[in-house]
Amino acid sequence: MPNSSPKRILIVRFSSIGDIVLTFSVASTIKSLYPHCKIDFVTKPQFKELLNACPDLDTIYSLTGTVAQLRKELDFNQYDAILDLHHNLRSRILLRFQFGKVYRFPKNNIEKWLLTTFKIFPKQRKHVVERYLSTLSGLVPNWPSNFATSKYAIPSSAQFEIQERYNLAPGSYLAVAIGAQFATKRMPTDLLVELIQKINLPVLLLGGKEDQITANQILDQCTSNIIFSAVGTATIHESAWLVKNARALLTHDTGLMHIGASFEVPLHVIWGNTTRDFGMYPYRLEQEQVFNYEVSGLSCRPCSKIGYQSCPKGHFSCMRKQDLAAIAHAINERKPSLL
Repeated sequence: MPNSSPKRILIVRFSSIGDIVLTFSVASTIKSLYPHCKIDFVTKPQFKELLNACPDLDTIYSLTGTVAQLRKELDFNQYDAILDLHHNLRSRILLRFQFGKVYRFPKNNIEKWLLTTFKIFPKQRKHVVERYLSTLSGLVPNWPSNFATSKYAIPSSAQFEIQERYNLAPGSYLAVAIGAQFATKRMPTDLLVELIQKINLPVLLLGGKEDQITANQILDQCTSNIIFSAVGTATIHESAWLVKNARALLTHDTGLMHIGASFEVPLHVIWGNTTRDFGMYPYRLEQEQVFNYEVSGLSCRPCSKIGYQSCPKGHFSCMRKQDLAAIAHAINERKPSLL
């Protein structure tokens, strides 16, 4: 990075939803330091639309073909710095020979291994956004002590009248993100049903097409609730709009959790096999209006930095032993004036 203000920076992050949303804070911080700096981004094609919600980006490139083809498309000479925020084999191949320009964030794999294998917890919990930004901390004069929070600018095409589509007034309902990539991050359907039946608010289910079966089961069994579903029908930006206008968001450790952290909506986060010690918790500087629910005292938790499709121990206590009554009470008792 030259001593003068950088004119153009490239960010590389191929996946996934939550990780990419967290890079929005990186772009915001760069823009706050260097308002005239151009910021480009490289990702996978399926996440290109997601990046349209980041107002600080200029050009978005996607890995539609091979890495070699993408290398030809990119003109690395135009960049003063390249932030490799994925730091894997594919990003290394893409950025090879870019000596002196590439800054890679610390993945802390040894610390993660110690945490999952021996349950040796880090001395200090550090958010992944801070590790993302640490790639430039020694190179930027007057490095800020506080970083910019994520800006998720919902496209106008995704903003619609919620009352007309779902017969729900904005601010009146609980948005429930039922999905997660791995089963050990998801509350089992029977427990979700039991939890939702304890909620005194209208409920709107959110999720992808892969969550449709679960959504149908919840709709069939929660007959006493006012409940609607946008699962499999709302786009990612429409889901963000529904989260922004909710009274609160109930979510697992998943992409919608990170999107929800971009807004002022209260977050109720159910943690399964993962923990906040990996640094992937909602990014709010003061953690205001973030309520975390986890089963303490389990010797097997965390069992993975990502997750499994079934509990390695078979008991799934990190979800099966969640205090559903306490979660429901916390959601039900939040006064509107505090929301």
